[in-house]
Amino acid sequence: MKLKIFSILTLCLIATSVFAQKSINNYKYVLVPNKYDFLKENDQYQLNSLTRFLFEKYGFEAIMEGEEYPEDLNFNRCLAMTSDVTKESGLFATKLKVILKDCNEKQIFESAIGNSREKDYQVSYNKALRESFKSFETVNYAYKPDDEILALGGASVVAKSESE
Repeated sequence: MKLKIFSILTLCLIATSVFAQKSINNYKYVLVPNKYDFLKENDQYQLNSLTRFLFEKYGFEAIMEGEEYPEDLNFNRCLAMTSDVTKESGLFATKLKVILKDCNEKQIFESAIGNSREKDYQVSYNKALRESFKSFETVNYAYKPDDEILALGGASVVAKSESE
């Protein structure tokens, strides 16, 4: 009997945690850093600019780190996901993937690995990033406000005043 109750409670906790996870549709903005860890310079090979362009292509509102942020984002940083591009190890190949995290550094989304065998870094990084962004074709991003995210920092007041 105790095992049955314990099993039911465990199942309920697992179900709650699965359904409580946030979707990328719950975030209004994507912040793109000026430099990725595997590169030496800001926007080297125009990879960061390309990342912003590709996010915008798939319907996201992308903002480069350091640009002037919209008022609601200044008020509530949890309205934005932070993006990162990581380089996977590969012999004779460039492998990149895109990762999206929330304001608490919790991973929300990870793209498939984009792969390129080009020898020129400019071309190779460009092709690999474009290939990894193909994962966003099936996402069908459309911003849907989440009350829990809006409540962080009192952003619900800003969102209501904008809709009036």
